[in-house]
Amino acid sequence: MIKIMISSVNNGLEAERDALMQLFSNYEFVELMGSAPYNNTAYSGSSAYTTVKMAKECDIYILILSDKYGSEIEGGKSATEVEFDAALKDDPTKIMVFKKNTNLEIEPKQKKFIKKVTDYNSGYFRPSFNYSHELSTLVKNSFYNWLSERTQINCNLNIIDHFLRVAKSILDASIGKIYYRTTQNNVEIEYCYEGKTYDIHFTNEEIVKNFWNSINQLQRSYSAWIGE
Repeated sequence: MIKIMISSVNNGLEAERDALMQLFSNYEFVELMGSAPYNNTAYSGSSAYTTVKMAKECDIYILILSDKYGSEIEGGKSATEVEFDAALKDDPTKIMVFKKNTNLEIEPKQKKFIKKVTDYNSGYFRPSFNYSHELSTLVKNSFYNWLSERTQINCNLNIIDHFLRVAKSILDASIGKIYYRTTQNNVEIEYCYEGKTYDIHFTNEEIVKNFWNSINQLQRSYSAWIGE
């Protein structure tokens, strides 16, 4: 089963959640996770513990952003932001973000959360939608792209494995040679191009804390190496 978690505020996005429930009900190999309307069983744990556990264990984490931030829990964050942080720490490449267009004023904390999630360097590209049927189409296309990609890789990967997977997709093996080494604390990458060797190092800590910034740093370095 492919475990998919839908994460958003509960109030105001009922139609969107229902549209995704209808979409994924067509796939017998998909198990939906998250809050209403997907709760059809009880869990022997608190809501906070259970939803964070779901965010870590799901295969795909779908975040729907709107104008509302949601109720704050311990630490001053909303449940949605806590879930997002848990999914990000587990696997940054399993996250899909969608934003609903609205004429309503966006709550201050939600503005800050949206900026964090969609930052140009460290965040995610997020398609926007007006209606639930548009969201359903966007999610279906994204799901198919995910399936196509994941059928080509081993699913038992940790965050460093995912970093190297994305890194190797950036470095063009058809024009240069790629070498990498992982240690207990670091990832070391070498790229040989036109008789020259270029190297870049990342600590495991910075990859875990800022996955996409590290990827963008590699992309910028690679462009400089080959003179783009």
